[in-house]
Amino acid sequence: MIFHILNGDALSYQFPKDIPGEKIIFRECLVDGPVHADSEEEFWKKRKEFIELEFSEADYDSYSKAEILKITQIPAESKVYFWFEEDLFCQVNFWKACTLLPTAFNQAFLVLPGKDSPYSFAQVSHENLISNWKNAQELGAEDIPVFRNLWSYFQNSEPQNALKISPEVEVKFPFLIPAIKAWKEMIPNENSEGLPKEELKKIQTELHTEDFGEIFREFHRRLPIYGFGDTQVFKLWESIKKGS
Repeated sequence: MIFHILNGDALSYQFPKDIPGEKIIFRECLVDGPVHADSEEEFWKKRKEFIELEFSEADYDSYSKAEILKITQIPAESKVYFWFEEDLFCQVNFWKACTLLPTAFNQAFLVLPGKDSPYSFAQVSHENLISNWKNAQELGAEDIPVFRNLWSYFQNSEPQNALKISPEVEVKFPFLIPAIKAWKEMIPNENSEGLPKEELKKIQTELHTEDFGEIFREFHRRLPIYGFGDTQVFKLWESIKKGS
């Protein structure tokens, strides 16, 4: 059997019908909100509370959790294709998805958007989606543990440990270090509220505007590595306005 784990509903809508297999949609934004937990049960409870509060999601359990946990039921003889972009938002979700993949799996592959649009499948043509699938990067048995470890480091807010990936891994997956560095720079410290907030302050000063649409577009242009949607950026923007 063939399974495609997609990074969201948008990709599902444009997914070529020519590509065989079942789709599982990873409906989450783990880069935003609480992720630290002492158990899987506690983790999913925290995510449910956060998502339903922040996004007015009516039923997180059936809409997001149940869909994501289909990954755990993938038969061992299957081929699994992970469709995720190179930005931090997507990568964190991908790392978590790897922890849910059954230990005994046949083959796993990573499908990226490609160098012309590393942070968005939306810009990839129908033909190129098919080509990217056919030329997907196979993930060896030694690769999945790397991504599982990255999820553990993210869950425990340990970017320094995440940056210690081997040179071999860095060469094989060159998008990892930029994403991890973006995560590290996102964390507030004594000198900064974190890169995303600091950049939003600069944008406000430079553009002399309160128009969030304009601010969001500029933020996305400057820091596409984060992959933040308007919801994540708006929350940062609101927190800056409240603090001013």
